[in-house]
Amino acid sequence: MRIVVKVLAVLLLLLYWSACASTGYPTGGPKDEDPPVMLKSSPPANALNFLGDQIRIEFDENIQLTDVFQKLMVSPPVNTQPSATARGNVLIVKFDEELQQNATYTLDFADAIRDNNEGNILENFTFSFSTGEYIDSLAISGHLFEASNLAPVPEALVMVYADAADSLFRTKVPLRVTRTSSTGHFSIQNLAPGSYKVYGLEDSNRNYRYDQPGERIAFLSDLVVPSVGFHERLDSISADSVVVVREQAFLPDSLQLFMFQEDNAPQYLVDYKRDVRHRVDFFFNRPLEGRLELEATDYSGAAPWVLERSMQNDSITLWLSDSTLIRGDSLFLALSYPVRDSLQEVVLERDTLNAYFFDRSTESEGRSRRNRKEEDDPVVVPELKVDGLKNSLEITETLAFSFAAPLEAVSEEGLRLFELVDSVPKPLAMTLQGDSVRLRRFTVDFKRQAGASYVLEIDSAAFTSIYGLANRPLTHKFSVKTEDSYGIMYFDFEEPGAHWLLQVLNRQEQVLRQAKVPANGKMGFRYLKPGDYLLRIVEDVNDNGRWDTGQLDEGRQPERLIYYPETVSVRANWDHMVPWNPAEFDIYDFVERMRKTSTGNRRR
Repeated sequence: MRIVVKVLAVLLLLLYWSACASTGYPTGGPKDEDPPVMLKSSPPANALNFLGDQIRIEFDENIQLTDVFQKLMVSPPVNTQPSATARGNVLIVKFDEELQQNATYTLDFADAIRDNNEGNILENFTFSFSTGEYIDSLAISGHLFEASNLAPVPEALVMVYADAADSLFRTKVPLRVTRTSSTGHFSIQNLAPGSYKVYGLEDSNRNYRYDQPGERIAFLSDLVVPSVGFHERLDSISADSVVVVREQAFLPDSLQLFMFQEDNAPQYLVDYKRDVRHRVDFFFNRPLEGRLELEATDYSGAAPWVLERSMQNDSITLWLSDSTLIRGDSLFLALSYPVRDSLQEVVLERDTLNAYFFDRSTESEGRSRRNRKEEDDPVVVPELKVDGLKNSLEITETLAFSFAAPLEAVSEEGLRLFELVDSVPKPLAMTLQGDSVRLRRFTVDFKRQAGASYVLEIDSAAFTSIYGLANRPLTHKFSVKTEDSYGIMYFDFEEPGAHWLLQVLNRQEQVLRQAKVPANGKMGFRYLKPGDYLLRIVEDVNDNGRWDTGQLDEGRQPERLIYYPETVSVRANWDHMVPWNPAEFDIYDFVERMRKTSTGNRRR
């Protein structure tokens, strides 16, 4: 009996220990997903007659600050950014300068505040107070977009002035300022009744002024008058009952600013190089408005060179043709090119330089030659190569080729073109044309047939360069693709604009095809390769066949863009009728669909 009692006691003791050990770890409850909440502040929010230099804001949990120096915006702007620190659940903002009298101040923290544990962000937190007897309470809001592609612009300034003069944008700090969110949204609060000029700015030197040529800007052409109004929306109170609900709103709340860079960068020479003896390349920061004039300071007589410009006229290649200049390591040149002075008048800028050639291969070549016998070196006869010929051409593509140097002589009689009909060459009429800009490029114009095959024959020495090199004989076979390799897009615009330019873009938004929309609105693009395309309309006000940027002093906005809201997939041997009413274009819907932004970018 005693043994049984002892065994039972041991079992009870083991059960007790087991119960104690099975309690496990506490779960901690659901994850905190709420941002911090402001509990109180000193002074209170929207306080009047504030005369201190410090703001204390208490939250319901401990907080941390992220990039607060960059994100905190103070309106009206201050000369010295106030310090902002987090101490537990308290945010302390301290001003280092005396505040303006009778002014309403707004502290905009954007997304700089988050809780200390989970990192939940307190979005668009603002705090306002007044140093006078009243607090201004009106507000305006909207979005800032890229003018060239309608993408939202984050982290840019949006500013307001009470005076409509554009000169203030260059010389004075704004009345109020805010920064755009990641979706390009902005809200300027605590405005007094009145009318305002609104600007956008990417402020490279952080002085709240448009005073750098490289800074990008935006502006509204009309003055903005803030007010309090209402939005109406439909609200379903039952399955078969709908009522109209009126909600108070600060208006306007859907402003649209389009950011651009003025075409006002001063002209200058960026760089030059002479990698080979007979060639010097000059690079400019922007296209030249006229010709580049060159002079060799130690050379008399006619210019011993050929000048070739790029398609954009922002780089110039100097091809030396005089052997004396080519052999010399130093080449002293005087350049004259057009620039604009402070009054925007075209004047000539003059630069002098030494296009020095440093032959890095001389030493290595010398070592190589010493290590082998001269009689082992093969004899190389230099030739002028014909570059760029393709084996297959698109239906709309030109047969073209180029050379490594400018030409001195061309013999068109040395070229013949044949169409292969049942493998039998049939002579074709053709015309050889030199490119007026790219001097080393030539095209062959002929009547082509889709799906046909051709042979181009080039005789020896049909082309001779300025360095005396001639081409070798060449026979080149090529074909033109068939029509069923392409698709077609058709359009029928009911009320086309007078200056609409329709463009077909690839996924990188490079213009592949474009044409002016005719008055009847009916048009199409043939011979489009299979693939995905973007479509847009440029309101080409000056009818110059391209999109143009804006100009502040002239009050000219960048030309408006209207995008098709989706990509268009083209299939081979298919006709595509594109249903499109540009009058229904919704920029917010387009940005949400095509610019990969969050739904927060939709109008609020």
